[in-house]
Amino acid sequence: MKALFESIKKTLISVLSLRPGLVNLVSSRGFRRLVMAGLICLLSSMAFFSMKKALHLSVIRLPTIEEQRIGLMIFDGRDRLVCTVHKDGDREPVPLDQVSDNVRKAVIAIEDRSFYQHHGVDPLGILRAVLSNMMRGELHQGGSTITQQLMKTIYFDYKDRSAKRKLLEIFMALDVESCYPKDMILETYLNQVYFGRGAYGIERAAVTYFNKPAGMLSVPEAAYLAGLIKAPSDLGNPANADRAKKRQEQVLKAMLECGYISSIDEDRYRAQKLAFESGPHRLKFPHYVNHVVGILEDRLGKDKLWTQTLKIYTCIDQAAQTEGEKVLLEGVRKAPVGLDQGALVSISPDDGSVAALVGSVGPYEKSQWNRALNPHTAGSAFKPIVYLAALIEGKLDQNSFVNDSPIVVPAGARSYTPQNFDGEFKGLLTVRQALALSRNVPAVKVASDTGVKRVIDVARKAGISSEMDVVPSLALGTCAVSPLEMCNAYATMVRGGDFIEPRFIRKIEAEDGALMASFETRKEKRLPTEPCLQIVDALKDVITEGTGKRASLAGVEVAGKTGTADGNKDVWFVGATPDLVTAVWAGNDENDAIKARGVTGGTVAAGIWAQYMNSYYHCHRKPKEGFASPKNPLSRELPFYVAIPLAVNSAVNDAVTGISKAVESATKPVTESLISVTKESDRLIKSVTDTINQAF
Repeated sequence: MKALFESIKKTLISVLSLRPGLVNLVSSRGFRRLVMAGLICLLSSMAFFSMKKALHLSVIRLPTIEEQRIGLMIFDGRDRLVCTVHKDGDREPVPLDQVSDNVRKAVIAIEDRSFYQHHGVDPLGILRAVLSNMMRGELHQGGSTITQQLMKTIYFDYKDRSAKRKLLEIFMALDVESCYPKDMILETYLNQVYFGRGAYGIERAAVTYFNKPAGMLSVPEAAYLAGLIKAPSDLGNPANADRAKKRQEQVLKAMLECGYISSIDEDRYRAQKLAFESGPHRLKFPHYVNHVVGILEDRLGKDKLWTQTLKIYTCIDQAAQTEGEKVLLEGVRKAPVGLDQGALVSISPDDGSVAALVGSVGPYEKSQWNRALNPHTAGSAFKPIVYLAALIEGKLDQNSFVNDSPIVVPAGARSYTPQNFDGEFKGLLTVRQALALSRNVPAVKVASDTGVKRVIDVARKAGISSEMDVVPSLALGTCAVSPLEMCNAYATMVRGGDFIEPRFIRKIEAEDGALMASFETRKEKRLPTEPCLQIVDALKDVITEGTGKRASLAGVEVAGKTGTADGNKDVWFVGATPDLVTAVWAGNDENDAIKARGVTGGTVAAGIWAQYMNSYYHCHRKPKEGFASPKNPLSRELPFYVAIPLAVNSAVNDAVTGISKAVESATKPVTESLISVTKESDRLIKSVTDTINQAF
């Protein structure tokens, strides 16, 4: 015991050599007694756990490879396996004999050199860490063994750095070591630890960074991955490649000190350039799949969800999802500077099945925020809701027309004066024309006449749950709406007012096929049929003669609406065919204005939508029939009692203009002669005046 204390004392004095006052403290008799008491408690605990080990008793249980492979088997709408999702993310547990020995040596050298000697806890390592933390005044150094790290990974929140957690971690590590062999502990550790870039476990890390299995990792590659364990999110970031390289060199030095490699090998491995190659991501369609997982966790609870392998039958259409991700990425990359993100959602109007959901462009590891589920300023894509509310309330009918003329709307203490995109006014228009040409002023007038609260009520019934303020500008889509909500609101109109909650999951089965839950389609009549069909019918004009011409499809009827927010920050196209409704949004996460010219929903978003739908119908049958027709379609012409006076007025104006031009043309020579004579008279008078002034 005395020799052990002297060893500890020398270690402490070495650690505290830069703090002379603390060296005196370590050398004191009181500190020696404190350390002795601590060692007695620790050694007593270790003796207790040694007895447990002899009796093969353990409170803490390590998961087996099979248990670590428990996950959710995700199937598509045609019952084909898409992928398997594990609790913590992208993981593929493998036995230790399928892991390169280089990995074992690298991890042990840098994380726990005495792994095969200690019983779960390294007393000297803990003391070094305690004193280091005392010197810094904060929890900086852990001193944890691999077994302790494993306990922290499995059972504790990584943010918890409390003394209580550390104490529990120690006793749990001692408990595990009392029953489980070292190789199983190391195997579990390598399968559980996080390596950055979404990769959990050594197998997925090897594929993510080097596109090879863990059994084929070289010494430099193993050293690189072992170095990431300290700070995986930071060191795994490609932007911090230099720091990761320095950490790899530290691992190689540790391997040299442990005798795993020679000094010649160390120099050679340091100089060797790593061949990084990212392998395929096992989690296909991550935004869609992770949303499904979120739904399941809400319904079943996180604890129950991950206790057994489940078969999850979703509504995803793999062909549509694949094309959606591809086309959205290509479209955003070709877009003007400033548009660097996008989202896409497709819903079947028949049963509410979500065929595709793309939450971002680019690698998922770099862009995990799901923009398809988060709100963006709706712009003019919201206008069909305004006209729908007016039709339902009887403020408009099939023969109604609107006036595109200046207006001032009271808005509390201040007034609101809406403007059109082109700064002009077109006078009297049919409702179809106002929608097709996306005129702002008529939409505000219609919303004011109908009541903004009533517009919000109709939007809610259609499927928009995002916050909407009771302000006149709501008619122009100043509210923020998610692409999923917007897509489903249009789907409600296509169905003639029948609302269906967007459906991602069809059923859940146990691994043996036993049905655990089913998700049936439930239709709810929320809006009257005729006004909905009238709006859908009018939205066809947006494609044929309005702002959405780029969204036309050969041989398929299309109805839709463009949307562009102020500053072109958000651009939309929400379009429907008889069998699919798709919303496309593009913008940027900073909500910055787009300075490039010509950036609108009718250019960027409609173009992406058309390319996606053409790809969709390349692998799906085109619908044989068009949209359901309203009994009384909205008029394409102004009423005769408006159209005739307008025509007469226009003819009179043209006649007056013609006569004025004729008179002007006939009198032009005489006018020019009179002007010439006047100028000559002015010159002569000025000359005489000047002569008289000089004489006097």
